[in-house]
Amino acid sequence: MLIAWNGSREATRATFDALPFLKAAESVEVFSVDMEDNDSQTAALAGSEIAATLARHGINVTVTSQEKIQGVAPHTAIENRLADTSIDLLVMGAYGHSRWWEMLFGGVTRTLLDSMTAMTLMSR
Repeated sequence: MLIAWNGSREATRATFDALPFLKAAESVEVFSVDMEDNDSQTAALAGSEIAATLARHGINVTVTSQEKIQGVAPHTAIENRLADTSIDLLVMGAYGHSRWWEMLFGGVTRTLLDSMTAMTLMSR
């Protein structure tokens, strides 16, 4: 299983909503794309806190991050990660921006909804 992690409230909610599925999984990967340093975390440690929390629940978890590659959007990086590994379930938060913003300018949620390649659990 893959958790698309950006440190948001929505990603956290989706992760805990999926906890029963995550406990049953052989392995779980916390995947972040182009994280920036902020007051609460550094880019190098993105996803490590949620991974530690999941490990306390007995989940076999790994943390992977990818720096932004010129011309590759975060949704494309997530889709590529899904294609490269045998992912049964994608867990991610939905609508980090307002729905109007997503409809007008696009975003990861809208784009992944339009081109799902794996079973996905989204939570807001």
